[in-house]
Amino acid sequence: MKAVRVKVTACLVIILLASMSVAACSGNHLSSLSSGNAGNLFSGKSGGTLTIALQTDIVSLDPAFAYDYSTMPVVCQITEGLLRFDEQSRLAPNLAEKWEMKDPLTYEYTIRKDVHFHDGTPMTSDDVVFSLRRIRDQQTGSYLSWMYRNVESIEKTAEWTVQIKLKQPDALWRYVPATTAGHIVSKASVSKHQTSFGSAEAGLVGTGPFRFEKWDTGSQVVLKRNADYWNKEGGPYLDEVIFRVVPDKQTHVTGLKSGMVTASFSLPVDVIPDVERLDNVQIQQTEGYVSDFIAFNTKRKPFDEIQVRKAFSYAFDHDRYLKEIVKTYGLSAKSVPIHSKMWTYEKHSWDSYYKNLPRYVNDFERAKEYLAHSSVPDGFSAKILTDNTPINLNAALALRTAVKPLGIELKIEMVTRKELTARSLGGTRDYDLIVYQWGSDMPDPLGNLLPLFHSDYLGSGGANYANYQNPNVDWLITEAATQMDEKKRAKHMIYALTIIALDSPWIVLDHPKQILVMNKALTGYTLSPLWYWDSFTKNIKYMHAPL
Repeated sequence: MKAVRVKVTACLVIILLASMSVAACSGNHLSSLSSGNAGNLFSGKSGGTLTIALQTDIVSLDPAFAYDYSTMPVVCQITEGLLRFDEQSRLAPNLAEKWEMKDPLTYEYTIRKDVHFHDGTPMTSDDVVFSLRRIRDQQTGSYLSWMYRNVESIEKTAEWTVQIKLKQPDALWRYVPATTAGHIVSKASVSKHQTSFGSAEAGLVGTGPFRFEKWDTGSQVVLKRNADYWNKEGGPYLDEVIFRVVPDKQTHVTGLKSGMVTASFSLPVDVIPDVERLDNVQIQQTEGYVSDFIAFNTKRKPFDEIQVRKAFSYAFDHDRYLKEIVKTYGLSAKSVPIHSKMWTYEKHSWDSYYKNLPRYVNDFERAKEYLAHSSVPDGFSAKILTDNTPINLNAALALRTAVKPLGIELKIEMVTRKELTARSLGGTRDYDLIVYQWGSDMPDPLGNLLPLFHSDYLGSGGANYANYQNPNVDWLITEAATQMDEKKRAKHMIYALTIIALDSPWIVLDHPKQILVMNKALTGYTLSPLWYWDSFTKNIKYMHAPL
């Protein structure tokens, strides 16, 4: 949220909230915002323009790289998966009209026959096979390739049937076709543009409710209504959707107040009270599957020492961070990236475990004691990687202040969201510490454990941000992933989480709430925990002129 509070995720407040926001913007940006499409915002219940504010620019139009909380919302309006998540996070048909698990290793998808790409060409089973193989292919470098590590083969077995064979049973595979890892692109378009596919110049050809019009990098992405959209139930109603990059938080608020911005999933936490006072917006919020965190690169000295990691964890003032930064827009966290709302089965076992799970509290004396038993008792220098979104930058600043009395000089390296994503999900892990967000891609706690802490996901396309490796954890997570018995799965995951909590590869900061702000003139969409995989623009429409 995924990757990518790159899941993604993101200030979204829980996807929305915490992650993305920041750097002050120039007066010219405000001018470009106010010179938008104010006169074309509505035309009754059909038509009009929806302007959605993003705090950072997208990484790519290619779904293979749509794994952060700016990129996913854009791409998911243009391309679609074989399946989708409904409002209750249950799987539903999409480009596949039906699917079946033939046996624990075999999944069969029946492809719709009436779908066309935006260029008018029909979508075929060949496009489906090509798209899925492309994500799996390590040469593509997809940020979502980790989801295919257990896939043996992808084949067309009949004119409109595609079969996936797994190497071993996989409790998470069923969800993959509902993420951007299961999105279908035009084989002909990829072949034509090759390495430029998904760029501003080449664009993207999909099947979604809106088609790509243009991407002015650093400024906006413009989409137009797909009048020939295959799903005739409901919309799309809007003529146009504009995703506008609005990094300055006050400009963000001003845009919502004036109606120049009509929706936002990426509101900085500190301006939410200002937005709540606006009389022309409606606010939806829900708890979801996201965690804000700081990960230690456990392959780099001295962060390969548990004593150093625990010293950082005890030095950090979690309560102050929640009070001053997160406020009421996130949930407090313990030492694992899961809270009770994320545990979707065997609730009794989990609730009992989580209640007794210790939580790091600010204890400077204990921090000094741990550091004294490390190889660097007098301190050292290190770098923490972040982008300029407020939630990430504030976390980096708070940690720098917290460890300074220990003799630790923590330098902040601030990069763009694109570089932050590339240096983490790209596999180089070129950092000492990193501030990031992760939202589970699936309604299953294993969606947080498997990609984040199993050693199979250390390399490119993997999301093991901490470069964490523990053979016992690997075994427990693998056992949880390869069986369907929920009691056994819960037991293995709880054991794995206990070890992870003791090893402390992360400082889990909070679990941000997901927040959607929309103009009161809009209707048609209800925020769900997995909103980042939604073609949410499809049913949004104007009831009347914005207030």
